[in-house]
Amino acid sequence: MFSYKNKLDNNLKFSLEKSYYTSYRVIIKCKKFVNDMKKKIKSLKGVVLNSVDSLSIICAILTPRSINRLLEYPEIEFISLDSYAFLCGLSLKTANHINLQMPAIKSDYINIGLVDSGVYPHPDLVKPFNKLEHFVDLINNYEYPYDDNGHGTAVAGIICGSGISSEGTYKGIVEKGSICCYKAFNSTGKGFISDILFAIESLIMDTSLNIRVLCLPFETFDNNPFILNCFESIFELAEFKNIIPIVASGSNLNLENSIKGIALCKNCLTVGGLNTTKHEIEPYNFSSSGNKNLKKPELSAACSEIRCLNSNASYVPENNRIKLYPRKLNDNYITFSGTSLACAYISGLCAILLDNTPNLTLKDLRSLITLSCNEIEYYSNDTVGEGYLDLKRFFKSIL
Repeated sequence: MFSYKNKLDNNLKFSLEKSYYTSYRVIIKCKKFVNDMKKKIKSLKGVVLNSVDSLSIICAILTPRSINRLLEYPEIEFISLDSYAFLCGLSLKTANHINLQMPAIKSDYINIGLVDSGVYPHPDLVKPFNKLEHFVDLINNYEYPYDDNGHGTAVAGIICGSGISSEGTYKGIVEKGSICCYKAFNSTGKGFISDILFAIESLIMDTSLNIRVLCLPFETFDNNPFILNCFESIFELAEFKNIIPIVASGSNLNLENSIKGIALCKNCLTVGGLNTTKHEIEPYNFSSSGNKNLKKPELSAACSEIRCLNSNASYVPENNRIKLYPRKLNDNYITFSGTSLACAYISGLCAILLDNTPNLTLKDLRSLITLSCNEIEYYSNDTVGEGYLDLKRFFKSIL
């Protein structure tokens, strides 16, 4: 006999049986009639937070009684707890052994999508022109850009920082690049899965932004099939729209089978990390690794002791909708490590290539990466992917 409980994620089912909480933030997968289900949720005194229409899912806060009532509707396919994702935590060009001038871009500017902790209005991101093209705050609903964690600002600087505060020493990859950022992660580096999916869908569907690359420098630590299927589906939508999602391999120890969560998804590029601070290049200790059966990560890039943009985490961008301006930073740069930085670096390179050769697909990029990477001696593909990019080969068609 069919049980409505089969529609519940196991963790949520266990919590309901134990009566742990009086309300739950959940993701609801609908078979159909999403708008009708939103109305039903409200009639059950639930709070609808957002929806990802392309996946037919709704995020809401519901009481246990409301969840059990909702399970009775045939339109409801599945209900899961809304779990968290987590941010993955030398000049960049020196670290990646770049001695090549970045190719020129055809467009006036390139927009790169970013889902992160926000972006601080650092001088390198607002001078000589404003690179903060689009900003949406899903955490505190502020209108103006800010970053109360610092991670997003560091990533944005690697992608397209102007280097104006260092006379060009710490310049990002895409000189005429701009950032379209959704702040889906809070000050502690945690973000709800539903907010992240909503942010990704919004960046994909807003054609006015003309995005070709999504930089997604975060990780999930489990292999929840429902959550992974949601990411697989949203990445399939991105691929259909000819947008390339680029994700970090994650921050687990560099051991076999340590790669988890969204880094396993097939419709994205997964980037591992390298330590280039020693005489010999080696995998970064906290770069998650696959195995001989997984083609993940696809490639790797430097991510250890990278000079990045600093930010003021205590800066609040507005008061009663009146814009507030940040004070001058004591230090414009700070040293970070983590696979997020490798993800940002590859995002910038792919954005340049796709601007010059817009017909390239994800499959084309994978093939080009295989042909353009240098192997790293003593380390297998399950640890570092194909190796690190040789930019002369990667950009051969546009140089």
